[in-house]
Amino acid sequence: MAARIPLLIVTALLGAATLFTVVIRLSEALAISPWEPAIAMEAMRLNTGLPLYENAHATHMYGPLLTVFLAGIFRVAGLNLLAGRIGFSILAFALAFLLSAILCQSRTYRFISFILFLAINLRTNLIFLSAQPDGAAALFGVAGLYLWATRSNLWQRSVYSIAFFLCATLFKQTGAAFALVPIVYSLIWKRRLGDVAISLVPAMSIVLMLAVIRLIWPQTFFGIVTVPASITVNYNQALPIGAYLIATFPIFGIALLARVFSQEVMDVRERWILSAIIVLVPLSVWTTCKSGGGYSSLMFGYLALTAFFVLKLDAIWQWIGSLRGWRTIVSAIVLAAAILFSFLIQFRWDLALLLLRAGDEKYATAVITARRAADRVISPQDPTIAYRASGYFGRSLFFELDTHPVNGGWPSEIPESLRQELAQARYVMAVSSYVPTPMFEDALVKNHFQPMDVADLRGSSYTLWRKGAE
Repeated sequence: MAARIPLLIVTALLGAATLFTVVIRLSEALAISPWEPAIAMEAMRLNTGLPLYENAHATHMYGPLLTVFLAGIFRVAGLNLLAGRIGFSILAFALAFLLSAILCQSRTYRFISFILFLAINLRTNLIFLSAQPDGAAALFGVAGLYLWATRSNLWQRSVYSIAFFLCATLFKQTGAAFALVPIVYSLIWKRRLGDVAISLVPAMSIVLMLAVIRLIWPQTFFGIVTVPASITVNYNQALPIGAYLIATFPIFGIALLARVFSQEVMDVRERWILSAIIVLVPLSVWTTCKSGGGYSSLMFGYLALTAFFVLKLDAIWQWIGSLRGWRTIVSAIVLAAAILFSFLIQFRWDLALLLLRAGDEKYATAVITARRAADRVISPQDPTIAYRASGYFGRSLFFELDTHPVNGGWPSEIPESLRQELAQARYVMAVSSYVPTPMFEDALVKNHFQPMDVADLRGSSYTLWRKGAE
């Protein structure tokens, strides 16, 4: 029992760290990134019947179900960024619960694994506590994979599995990778032509769905496939990122050693998880290498690696329990330290992220100022300001830059669509944030806008610009 104390302490520490980030992030009413208000306005467009995918309007590069899910939340809560964030966080918690329920039969290990899966949030830029669809895509992907792996002769499970794979892809396109795992599993572990052919069904269903979308809704296909595919991939970063992923996640190495030295026959769950690792880890590295990629893109890979460790945790603990004397305590401490290192190595960065916001406490004042302006105000850096002030659905600077890349990255000048909007506007509410947009400030000056001295906005992130004489 004494040997379990380090593991229980580590579980408590990770649980406390997770709870701390949850309390801070899910009590922040302001936008936590410049993309969050822009995504929210897409949901508001959907609720008012405006088109999302069209030539005159740039939307986000995620799947359309992100907008649909947020629109459903906003029908109940109104335009509320925090409500949207909470909604996606619930799906992320459901993902952790589902994985722990699938992999663990013991209640004790199930709780520990639940905390470990939630702690992946600490390695992925707090992605579980954002309005991004990564957690939702993983939830549907894991559910689809579980149903496919356990389908036996039940055709209903196969149908539900394919439906979940499609949903994962429509939340985030990389969710399609979960549908590739059955192919790898069949090629490695079954090696029969019939099994391989059947394993192609989920992936081919996704291809068929995308083909239908391209035929019926070409603008949607352009937004969710063509635009993301145009982003530059820095392949020279693949090796360093992959090495960082494995080297800073030692619990995977421990689980691998447990597998190598185990005399037990590899069970079906291990084979499925190893197949998932083969697919999801390279995919995560590849998406991180894309221009604008970050630690959050590694989430799928961390899920697979953590699942393998959770599955081997009981065997690891039995080995520790078989030791005698001080070796038991030392081994338990080493295991606990490896777990802490694996999940808390980026905690200082997480603390910095918790303090980042796209705007400040004078957001409401900025809305009031825009409402009182002599003419309509646009706010491309935070479209919610113009919407709350006058009901105006304006363009998002960040979506326009994402949709009109040059050499795989943002252009040095704002796209033509934004130039036209600036040409017709008299007032602009600019918002400074941790994501610099010098091309927008340059465009304001070129279009003869001048910053106004608004006493209530002094010292804030918001600046009202007015067009002067040409």
